[in-house]
Amino acid sequence: MPDRSPGTGTISKQSAQLRYKIICYAVALLAALLATNPNGGLWALAWMFPLGLAAFIDRHWANSGGWGVFAGCIAVYLIHAWFYFRSQSLRTTLFLFGVLAILLTCNVSGCRAMINTH
Repeated sequence: MPDRSPGTGTISKQSAQLRYKIICYAVALLAALLATNPNGGLWALAWMFPLGLAAFIDRHWANSGGWGVFAGCIAVYLIHAWFYFRSQSLRTTLFLFGVLAILLTCNVSGCRAMINTH
């Protein structure tokens, strides 16, 4: 529920900005998932999507690195999300969205490299 200014009934700018941040983040993640496997044949493995980040660096880590590597990849996205959603200025938000775009591009590249080897 959006924050309303007391007594005015108007929605505050901060909650609207958070709404746009959430929408942009979700759209970026969905676009990356679609870019990874457009035909949807491997969507049952979408929970493994963060491992593409490790595969971009070293495919061996992603294939046999274990739960520690998986947790590390998820931690990268969680730490980034913490900074992204807490950013106050437009410049910082756009910079962090650019970082997300780079992370997702590397992730998609790593995932596609893992798909093509199996």
